[in-house]
Amino acid sequence: MNNKKSGDIEEIPEFVASGKITKEEALNLIAEEIYQTPFRFGLALYDEDFRSEVLLSFLQKGRPVLERYIPERSSFRSYLFAFVQGLILTQKRNQIRKMMADSSIKHYISNEEVETEYKQGVQLSVGCAPVKYRASSDRDIWRTLSNRCRAVGTSNAKTALILALKSSYYIPVDYVDEISSYCNIGNAELHRLICELNSLLYRKIERRDLIIERRNNAYYFHRKYFMQLKYCNRDKTDIPALSDKYSRQTENWKNKNRLLQKSRYRVCPTNKMIAKLLGICERQVSYYIKRAKELSEENKLIV
Repeated sequence: MNNKKSGDIEEIPEFVASGKITKEEALNLIAEEIYQTPFRFGLALYDEDFRSEVLLSFLQKGRPVLERYIPERSSFRSYLFAFVQGLILTQKRNQIRKMMADSSIKHYISNEEVETEYKQGVQLSVGCAPVKYRASSDRDIWRTLSNRCRAVGTSNAKTALILALKSSYYIPVDYVDEISSYCNIGNAELHRLICELNSLLYRKIERRDLIIERRNNAYYFHRKYFMQLKYCNRDKTDIPALSDKYSRQTENWKNKNRLLQKSRYRVCPTNKMIAKLLGICERQVSYYIKRAKELSEENKLIV
């Protein structure tokens, strides 16, 4: 099968059934056929990026082609053609959804910028109004923890609140509900605190999102060039140039992943931000974060 002709694709189901090749090998052989002869599968009119996306979808979702094919009903090539046509339609829909989403976002951002500039007389990035620090219900929040929680649980409640605010960008909504219940404070108030903190983190969020977007683009080309190296006609392809593109995009993708692990790209409020938001001193925030680490170490020792 390694030196197969195009007609041999009809024999793939039989070879899989007899154990001559595995399903994974069969998918790779079919993918090679799709890549090298796109005109046989209705892909000739689409650009290389579109074909690569369809091929990726096939590699991810193609096992049913082998599992559900019934020889008595049609030839394997006809069945495979219909399956690929379904992937093409799905990819078209995805492109339309993305185009409409991008258009809506750009329209929204444009309107927000105009409205903000009109109201404030200044240009703000994506219409994000600056939020001023203010002591946010410190008498209601911080004293509530002392008054409503049992003496033995007050420190734990304060620790939970500080940790929730420290991870404001990442914390799931249901966790916020659990923490507000645990701390015996208003659910809406805790959500508001987290939203207010996140508005102060806008620049950090923007910077991280940019790196993520570049990482995702690099990964896309890493996968694209990988497939080209794997399935291309080597007699008609500049392999060294393609290998160089693959290596550069792979390193770029890995480098962006390494950057995302560094503290400068983490979206995390400073202790000073949390202290100002709650109307307490920064030292108190540091104390409860340190206490949380100590509790974590104690639990590890117990386990």
